[in-house]
Amino acid sequence: MGSYTWLPRILLYTYIKYEYIVDPAMTMLKEAFDQVKDQMGPCGIACATCDLGNGTVAETAAKLGQYLGMYGVREWGPMLPGGSDIDFDQLDKNLGWVKTYTRCFGCDRGGGPPDCTIRACAGDRGHEICSQCPDLEGCTKFDWLGDYANQLKEKLKAAEGKTKQELISEAVSDIET
Repeated sequence: MGSYTWLPRILLYTYIKYEYIVDPAMTMLKEAFDQVKDQMGPCGIACATCDLGNGTVAETAAKLGQYLGMYGVREWGPMLPGGSDIDFDQLDKNLGWVKTYTRCFGCDRGGGPPDCTIRACAGDRGHEICSQCPDLEGCTKFDWLGDYANQLKEKLKAAEGKTKQELISEAVSDIET
């Protein structure tokens, strides 16, 4: 195999372009943010702060696809170690799937995991947000979120007495400032 001294220059150029050039595709994130900024799941996740809800994951997949095409990675990638093992057609399909289907519209608009035990329980108990529930301390509905469950429950305990709208306003103001 030949020398790849040119590769760092291409990667540096890509980084510089990504950091400093305004791209019209960036509006997708703003659109997604605007669609969810007034929502919070019963679990206390402000949709605007969630990378699925605010469009960051979908946008990242789209941007990666653009960069791979713009820099011809399909053509020179196979010359790099392990590059010949990559199915670039399948990679394009996978990135397209991520771009299309990972946008979450928030629990209030039919988004979030369809089988979310937290949303189901809150709905059954008539709670807008779990900080209103007297059983939050010992609740096991959050367990599927792993380590993140404890962080959310602590945040909800600290939010006791606040309305859902107050919590959304706090979360969104932290982002917008």
